[in-house]
Amino acid sequence: MDRSRQPEHGRIEVVDALRAFALAGILQVNIQSFAWGAGDPLGFFAEPPGPADALAHLLVGIFVSGKFLSMFAFLFGLGFALQWRSLTRRLAADQAQRVYRRRLRFLLVLGLAHGVLLYFGEILAGYALIGFLLLGHARQRLSALLAAARAWWLGFALLTVASAAAIEGLRRVLPPEEDPARVPAWAIDRLAIYTQAGYLEQIGPRLADYLSVLGTTAVLGVPQIMALFLLGAIAGRLGWLAQPQRHPRVWRAAALVGVAALPFAIGGAWLNFVTMRDSPGDPAAIGYALQNVGTLMACLYVVLFIRLGERASTRRLIAWLAPAGRMPLTNYVGQSVAMGLLLSGWGLGLGSTLDRVDLALLALAIVAVQLLASHAWVGRFGQGPLEALWRRATYGAQRWK
Repeated sequence: MDRSRQPEHGRIEVVDALRAFALAGILQVNIQSFAWGAGDPLGFFAEPPGPADALAHLLVGIFVSGKFLSMFAFLFGLGFALQWRSLTRRLAADQAQRVYRRRLRFLLVLGLAHGVLLYFGEILAGYALIGFLLLGHARQRLSALLAAARAWWLGFALLTVASAAAIEGLRRVLPPEEDPARVPAWAIDRLAIYTQAGYLEQIGPRLADYLSVLGTTAVLGVPQIMALFLLGAIAGRLGWLAQPQRHPRVWRAAALVGVAALPFAIGGAWLNFVTMRDSPGDPAAIGYALQNVGTLMACLYVVLFIRLGERASTRRLIAWLAPAGRMPLTNYVGQSVAMGLLLSGWGLGLGSTLDRVDLALLALAIVAVQLLASHAWVGRFGQGPLEALWRRATYGAQRWK
């Protein structure tokens, strides 16, 4: 059998399944904002929302928005720990760092191309850049990792409070120039461009939106992402997901954190819905701050998958999801291609006609197709096409990879 088609040894199936689940949740958010530009994670209401649209907005806000990106960041840190362990078994630490930098550089280039050419809300470039910070912790002892994680979590908490207070203060000092009850004119322009204009006409606005997203990530997102990266790295070192039965206290604590975050997620989703319904031209910051805290609900989802992986009756579900999580780059970029083909002006242009429920169902359909395609592709080739390029860019032709 061709070596390139053999499954990789040492993979943790529940981690692959979690990654697939995270990708499905990320698409549920991305598809809602794809046609609206970089103004709000869930986009705006083109018309006053009916009950179904209101319910869809609230459900995605409570149970999805931010939670799956948090899970994805945690898994990035976990993957880093496992890859670093593998590298240092074969290479000196300095050589291992050079190899991992190549991995991050490939991810950065792919992310920048993805953001400019397909979808302004992509996160690969941001993860790559913050990954260089994470690499600085690679040689640290566990105690130093724990201290760094605590510091970044504290920074995330302080920044969430400070940014919300600053934005609320600015709202009072600098009231909006337009009617706050109307969707901003720039958002209406973006909707027209992304759902009606041709591909080349969209590149300039998409670049502007992408720079806005990268700037927001640099200013507001680094502490949270870095904290999640470090938490994942700690989990990788201690085997929380590889041998969950050895860490019952960790999973009890994670469940408690997830439950405690639920009221924040509900409150934040409700305030954001009210803002998008009543005053989209003057969004309040409190809802976003509450939703930031609510992203800790992701802990519940991880605990759920750990429990599913422990039970013989549900392991088949984990096995069914895992192939999609083994080719995350391909599926993530593939989601953007699918959204472009279906929603954009250079595709079918459905972004101007589908309501929120339709978009949510469309996202589920895309995920279903990707699950089936991933099973077929991984069964045939062992890894996704972008993963193969990433591996080649990282390791070259070295046989030990």
